[in-house]
Amino acid sequence: MLWLLQANDTAYPSGAYAHSFGLEELVEAGVITTATDLENFLEKQILPALLTFELPFFARAHAAAVAQDSDELFALDTELDAWRIPSELRDASRRIGSQRLDLLALLDPSPLILHQRKISPRSHHLVVTALELSSLPLAQAARAFAFQSIAGLTAASMKLMRIGQTSCQQISRRTLVRLGEKIDAALSHEADGWFNPLLEIASLRHARANHRLFIS
Repeated sequence: MLWLLQANDTAYPSGAYAHSFGLEELVEAGVITTATDLENFLEKQILPALLTFELPFFARAHAAAVAQDSDELFALDTELDAWRIPSELRDASRRIGSQRLDLLALLDPSPLILHQRKISPRSHHLVVTALELSSLPLAQAARAFAFQSIAGLTAASMKLMRIGQTSCQQISRRTLVRLGEKIDAALSHEADGWFNPLLEIASLRHARANHRLFIS
């Protein structure tokens, strides 16, 4: 539990603070300008993606990490490239993942972690988090991963919009409650993807923006 708290702490240097995962372009385009817009975006775009793809896929990666199956972890890491269409989202995932993996190799240099770093030093964030939290039950580890996703977007929103910390925390709480109601069922489903053209187009446009605050 203490390791879970450390890995999810905002001071943990994963590099996620430098990414908005497409949110910056949506704000720039006027799609998200208010707290209500942000909450609707999280509920209608991010939660479905988490529940239908990210969390079921995380369950597979967590199972592979628990089984010490490095071949399956490598295969899952490679498969994620095919799912993440915009290169910005792929690169963001690998940037954060590689930074977390380097730190993980220092904090918990198990043979599996060191092998993953050797064969795939730029592993995706999802795979590295599954490795990080493989000592925890899937239900707890998956909730930690989902929390990172929601918290990263709300933290970015405070740099992009006129929205305060209290409002963000209220949005986060309501979003996490909605997520918590469905997360256990999602973990037993196949990862069948989520059609999310709004976020993908925003990420593709962000790569060619004349000015930007975030890398992605």
